[in-house]
Amino acid sequence: MKIKLVGTGAMYTAYNSACTLIDNKIIVDMPNGTIKQLLKENINVGLIDIILITHMHGDHTADIPFFLKYIFNYLKSKKNIKIVGPLGIKNKIIKLFNAYNFEDEKEIEQFFNIEFIEILENEIEIDNYFIKSYLVLHGEEKPALGYVIDNKLGLTGDSGLCNNIEEIFKKSQMIISDSSLDIGDSCHLGINDLDYLTKKYNKKVLCTHLRDETRNIITKGNFENIIVKEDFYEIEI
Repeated sequence: MKIKLVGTGAMYTAYNSACTLIDNKIIVDMPNGTIKQLLKENINVGLIDIILITHMHGDHTADIPFFLKYIFNYLKSKKNIKIVGPLGIKNKIIKLFNAYNFEDEKEIEQFFNIEFIEILENEIEIDNYFIKSYLVLHGEEKPALGYVIDNKLGLTGDSGLCNNIEEIFKKSQMIISDSSLDIGDSCHLGINDLDYLTKKYNKKVLCTHLRDETRNIITKGNFENIIVKEDFYEIEI
């Protein structure tokens, strides 16, 4: 499994917002500017056909209409795009199209080949990937999801520490984790939470959704299994 950290930053940083590309096929969350960043890196956006969304906030969904228009209008592709996300993700994307003055729902269904897969806690198989979703804790934003793919890669999404975050750590070989804060709260994991989780489960964490101050603390600290990398870092597991 090839992993590329397209974005490792939180919203108000110079880094791209949290976004992960897997095998050049699955993309997890699609914040504003994602498509332009992929194209700048000469990544073949046309290979992506599965979008996993962790929750509905704009810094996780804003570029989905631009991606779909790139695939179906610019590339003239007929392939099927699967969008997997929490209950209500289809309606969210239609609202985004409306907000951008793009296609309406009827035109989307007529011209775009999209399969919406709305889930809560599910186990699904898509294109030979086994994906398990977990409800996680992100303040009042419900539902919010984390994922484990092929019992290899865990993705926490945005979440405070909760039982299902621990499950994601248990079931994964490596975790791409929300790393927003110094001290975690009910919306985001903190360095204190990651220190606890990496020691308890002996797992490595690749940090994402980093605020600048948190990035600096981790980079300057002595954290054996809490790893900060730049945008577009690649690793294979």
